[in-house]
Amino acid sequence: MSEVLKFVFKGNRNYIQGTSLFNALVEVAGQRGAAEGKINVSFKHMIHNPVCILDERAPTAADAVVAKIAGTDGESYSLCINAATETEEAVRQEFDEPEACRGSIVGDKSIVQDKPHHADRIELLVSLCKKMHQECVDSSKKWVFSRYDGQFPIPEMDKVELRITKQVGTRLTCSDVLVNGEKIADMYFS
Repeated sequence: MSEVLKFVFKGNRNYIQGTSLFNALVEVAGQRGAAEGKINVSFKHMIHNPVCILDERAPTAADAVVAKIAGTDGESYSLCINAATETEEAVRQEFDEPEACRGSIVGDKSIVQDKPHHADRIELLVSLCKKMHQECVDSSKKWVFSRYDGQFPIPEMDKVELRITKQVGTRLTCSDVLVNGEKIADMYFS
């Protein structure tokens, strides 16, 4: 099964943001009957084409995005997303990352936001995690979202906290994602 997906580029990015890919994978999982469950998605290569192909199959090393999805009914499968051979002009969408992070408090390798106001939950988590990395680890590095391993959908948030739990220099980190005091996922940045 192959499906064509079209994405927008956010802000001044010249690639598809991982949050857009994550949301597409969750949407496809829902279309296949998995409205909730666990998702382990890895972003291996940036995709610079707004037109992509989604396949349900075993992943290969060449795949740009790989997700393993497990529904609450025990069914599991893999989805892969790669740039299509065809392309078209990217549609652009404004994205105010600092606004998403407004009101957050950065601590010692942590960030907290009470009463989050940004509607797209994965976009909020990634924006907060990026801000935490820039302020707590290395502000000169271009940090990117590389993996999410946890619950979907992301629950409604009264409070969100991210804490770096593992770090390999400035190459890779793993952070706990806590929503309303409960850990829902591990998020990796590189």
